[in-house]
Amino acid sequence: MEREEMPVDVLFVGAGPACLLGSIHLMNLIEAHNEAVQSGEKQGEVLDEPMIAVLEKGSEVGAHQLSGAVIDPKALAEAIPDYKERGFPAARYCDTDEFIYLRSPTGKIKAPWVPPELNNLGKPIASLGQVCKWLAEIAEEKGVNIFPGFAGTELLWDGETCVGVRTGDKGIGPDGQPKDTFEPGMDLPAQVTILGEGPRGHLARKLIERRQLDKDSNPMVYELGCKEILEMPAGSVKDNLVIHGVGWPIPEDTFGGFFLYAMEGDHYCVGVLAALDGGNPNMDVHNYLQQLKTHPHIKSILGEGKVVKYGAKAVTIGGWSSIPQLYTDGAMIVGDSASFLNPLRVKGIHLSMKSGMLAAEAAFEALVSGDASAGTLKAYKDKVDASWIREEMEFSKNMHANFDNGFFSGLIKTGAQYLFGPGETKDMHPDFSHMREKDGEADRAPIEFDGKYLVDKLTDVYMSGTVHEEQQPAHLKIVDTEICATTCKEQYGNPCTKFCPAQVYNMVENEATGREEMQVDFANCVHCKTCDIRDPYQIITWVPPEGGNGPEYHQM
Repeated sequence: MEREEMPVDVLFVGAGPACLLGSIHLMNLIEAHNEAVQSGEKQGEVLDEPMIAVLEKGSEVGAHQLSGAVIDPKALAEAIPDYKERGFPAARYCDTDEFIYLRSPTGKIKAPWVPPELNNLGKPIASLGQVCKWLAEIAEEKGVNIFPGFAGTELLWDGETCVGVRTGDKGIGPDGQPKDTFEPGMDLPAQVTILGEGPRGHLARKLIERRQLDKDSNPMVYELGCKEILEMPAGSVKDNLVIHGVGWPIPEDTFGGFFLYAMEGDHYCVGVLAALDGGNPNMDVHNYLQQLKTHPHIKSILGEGKVVKYGAKAVTIGGWSSIPQLYTDGAMIVGDSASFLNPLRVKGIHLSMKSGMLAAEAAFEALVSGDASAGTLKAYKDKVDASWIREEMEFSKNMHANFDNGFFSGLIKTGAQYLFGPGETKDMHPDFSHMREKDGEADRAPIEFDGKYLVDKLTDVYMSGTVHEEQQPAHLKIVDTEICATTCKEQYGNPCTKFCPAQVYNMVENEATGREEMQVDFANCVHCKTCDIRDPYQIITWVPPEGGNGPEYHQM
């Protein structure tokens, strides 16, 4: 098949905060270099009209971005010192900061002070989607080419050197055959490829597996976050409130927590995060979110609201010990795709941004030297180690591992770190390996949905704006559905029908056989990757659907 080629100098994959700020920083470096060469201050050659591109699978920049988000602007201020003057889209700036422990369905304890890692006073509360749209505008002003609606599906190789990306074909029917609307994907050969696709990045996984970049690190581990935005009565959201909390309804043996932030206008956002190594096969984070909203304290804040937006996303929580080798010949990995999140602070946007900037510096060196080998791109890792990324993240490298025996044990271990330091890196294991066989544990708590304040999964999927062309191959690949109908049903009770936050997986009776079999409603998928991560048999693989498909988060 003949494919169109569009060579680029540096290709960023994923229009998230890491790649967008990285592309801006790279253009700043190129501009400064050219000015210095032209003025005679520096020897070398001008980098004439470099082609710097960003590939984005969402329909537009911001469509697939989901976070809390209370942002530490540290990296942003380094790359764009006048970010406030340039119209940074903060919804609010935190002036009321709380940390609470919900000890039961009705009880709570408010901490007399907020732990320093969670102190957010003065920090911007923002929609990450809007932040990325704002960054994209700045990047394009500097000459970066951004291509939304194109999913990177394959890496291009020259031997064992990554030399670019192929985008997905469009117009493929459910049977795998081209339709009348067929458009072959494009090849984007690149001197340097920078992968920042978010958690469980499709191409990043391929790169890590092929080049064995994770052989010296812990596996990446994840939480699932479910988040809603609620519209409140006019004029009722007055304080610039930020709440973080732990406890009910998340089980004591499951690492997690929740957040509640005041947003732009008359809106709050609320979300729950629960680790995907939770042992209970009936774990359902969407259910936890609905339960949370029934707690008297939370309901006293949100109870008059109605849900207007929903989203779900995996969150990397392995931290420093889960970061793989960040570079190989021709390519680097940034942001959540490389586990740049501090689980102690529940923050990663600033770390992702900084990783993108440091990768951009290594890419710049590769452009100047004409050498994009691992020996040159190793500068990225060296820069990470010498930066405040390591200073911040290394201390919390065992944060998640500390909670392997429960919540209160984890608090004690984490407290000990302040006295004795983090110590040796603790081993972690893939999330799916922790799931227990079904053992009579209580199923999800029943919720009386009202369709406004307490909503079921399908209603929330509608609120996510998710749209997929249904006449295409399912992008959720199950190796053997017979396992679903037999072994998994008997051993675990089909946990994917519970943990999926979008009701993609359903056991439906087959009239011909009289037994329940797996039905995959892939059109519901919000691209959280939970099934790929948590399935106990590891027989589900998430691959990108047609570019432009999926959720439409924007203000999330």
